[in-house]
Amino acid sequence: MPNRAALPLVLMLLLVASAPAAARAQVLRDPGAVGATSSDPSSPAGVYSVRRAQSEFELLHLDSLPRARSGRPSQCDEQVGNVCYWYDEKGPPPPPEPLSIKRARDALISMLDSAAVHAPSDRWAVEQRVRYLADAGRLDSALAAAKECRVGGWWCDILGGFALHLLGRYDAADSAYSHALAQMLPKDRCDWRSIELLIDDDTRQQYRRFPCGDPERDAFENRAWFFARTLYSLDGNDSRTEHYARKTMEMMLRDAPGVMVTDSQEDDLELMLRFGWPRAWGVSTTSSSTRGGFSMGMPRRGPERGQVLRDVTSYEPVPAYRYVPPGFVLNNPALSDSSNWRLQLPPVIGRYAPAYAVSLTPLEHQKAMFKRGDTALVVMAYDARVTKQLAGGRLTAALVVAPNEKPADYGKIVHAAPETGVLIARAPWGPLLMSAEVYAPEKRAVARARYGVNPPFAVGTRVTLSDLLFYKPYGTFPGSVEQAAPHAVPTERLRADEKLGVYWESYGTDPNGEKMKVSLTVVREVEESGFLKRQAKALKLVHEATPVIVSVEDLSARGSGTSPRALELDIHTLTKGAYIVQLEIEVAGQYVVRAEHRIEIIAP
Repeated sequence: MPNRAALPLVLMLLLVASAPAAARAQVLRDPGAVGATSSDPSSPAGVYSVRRAQSEFELLHLDSLPRARSGRPSQCDEQVGNVCYWYDEKGPPPPPEPLSIKRARDALISMLDSAAVHAPSDRWAVEQRVRYLADAGRLDSALAAAKECRVGGWWCDILGGFALHLLGRYDAADSAYSHALAQMLPKDRCDWRSIELLIDDDTRQQYRRFPCGDPERDAFENRAWFFARTLYSLDGNDSRTEHYARKTMEMMLRDAPGVMVTDSQEDDLELMLRFGWPRAWGVSTTSSSTRGGFSMGMPRRGPERGQVLRDVTSYEPVPAYRYVPPGFVLNNPALSDSSNWRLQLPPVIGRYAPAYAVSLTPLEHQKAMFKRGDTALVVMAYDARVTKQLAGGRLTAALVVAPNEKPADYGKIVHAAPETGVLIARAPWGPLLMSAEVYAPEKRAVARARYGVNPPFAVGTRVTLSDLLFYKPYGTFPGSVEQAAPHAVPTERLRADEKLGVYWESYGTDPNGEKMKVSLTVVREVEESGFLKRQAKALKLVHEATPVIVSVEDLSARGSGTSPRALELDIHTLTKGAYIVQLEIEVAGQYVVRAEHRIEIIAP
């Protein structure tokens, strides 16, 4: 089991009509009875006895569940059939598993070990051995068991992928599952790849236009998984392998039901595919004569008058974040802003709790985008010191950018990274999605900034602008991005008692030199919500209300169509609050072009 800090209070309500405990205890509460068999594990009778032992273990498991410390909320986040799901990562931790269950599981694993060794081609024995080893937290043994698999076809690959994923070896898991998918029949491959349960209604309508086997359907799925990754800088695609691990667990549960698979099997499995399988269980008891119940692995039995019913509560890993981004983000990620990547952005169709991200917080940073022919140069300065979850950890810092139309990773990754630093990534010029990431693997902590980056808006103009890059003045004016970047401030929160350097580039200027009027204005950010309202108000440039204005006559760079420029601003007159730094460039024969960057003034 993961440790308690990694467990959620993600709760699935199942109404359980239990037989009297004493009646089951005669058979189920003796671990020795569960593990006892005199049959040859490789014989049909031996495999049958192991199957019976597995069924008896799960009945013992159900009968021995510890008392849960919380009950069903007043409202479900999701209601699927008679199963209620809700999410509360701040609730009480799950109860510890009783020693009787652990001992009985170990006895069952011993039987499965013998069966799998003597019958390595028996799919049921091999897959259940991997399942229960993983359930016991013996992940290295689960991987070793998967490697001993001799089942034909793709079965052994998915068991290996399952164990590798749980071990955090996502690249190897991705390869194992890819190899398995290549061997599947088209119908099976479509089922395993399907993301229908994980996308919102609008996206689902778009997805359903592509039939099974259509290359466009494959491209749609690949795009969804590409952008669904929690960290773009990790090897492999752990979001996708998490989905395949859930599909593997679905197969295991269909072959040998457990606590979570009831008479409402399809409902239980749907929730498992969307939110993950439980790592712990608890139960509370109530008396009722009207509520329905279920019995695991047996025909449904309605409750008799006065019979005790139990609410079984499952606990999945926490914190769990939104799994696949909403459709409007998948369709045009370069237009997304940071709010579109909120971890709990409703509606939450599915969740995933990466083992490496027990905390996932916003990254303090600054970014700017520049043009080099048909290449985009993205500069990102970061400050991890303000993220307490990262403190004291060995850091990895990464800047990954992806083109809007043809998803592919471009970026820079630095291991043993400093707490503050600057990264530069190069990608094809055009709209991009940026993911700036700093994480401490040992502390399982991540700080991330993710949103679309685009050059300042300009249509039909000869001269265009880059973003504005803020830097700390260092005694001379930078003449290039490479000179300015090492001095970039790693935040957009600035003190008014320090000067602010602003670097930018103008593109398409006359190499022979031409006159340019440059105006740099600082205006207080308006209160209206929404980008368009803020933009419209800021562009009015109400000069009587602006505390900082710089206006100069300039001559463009000679011998080049790119004119790098820098100014230093005295911002000591600014009071605490949010401001827009706005650059305007006027050249003959075209309208004024603009670029802007937000800053926040804080107390010295």
